[in-house]
Amino acid sequence: MRAPITLFLLLMVGLAGCVTTAPRHSLVQSALADTHLGWQPAPKNQLSFSVATASGIARVELRPLPVDLQVLTLHLPGMRRVEGVQWRGGDGDNAQLYDGANGPEGISLQPRGHGFRLQISGEALELVRGGGVLTVIDVYRG
Repeated sequence: MRAPITLFLLLMVGLAGCVTTAPRHSLVQSALADTHLGWQPAPKNQLSFSVATASGIARVELRPLPVDLQVLTLHLPGMRRVEGVQWRGGDGDNAQLYDGANGPEGISLQPRGHGFRLQISGEALELVRGGGVLTVIDVYRG
């Protein structure tokens, strides 16, 4: 009697996996060997990741982002003082999103305990929406 129940549960799990759509966290991947991403639940129309790095340089590759996405949040644990956030688009465009003091509208960098939280929205999100590489540089750790 136990075998039919097990088969039923396996079938239900398999069907549930077929019905779901691709998770949004697949839109971001590490572009540097020591950059580790961890997906975090976020409200609708938002992406949230935790980015840990040993070198102080976090580099993440973004695939083209959905039109309905409004906020991208990167939690940066262990970073001491972010010196810059740079963007390189797939078409070769470059942008300095944050230079240690300023950035375009839509960039928010807030200290959070032992690290920072970087939020990208509005005008800045439109810059990165097409996909490319986002680089976050912490204070030099020589």
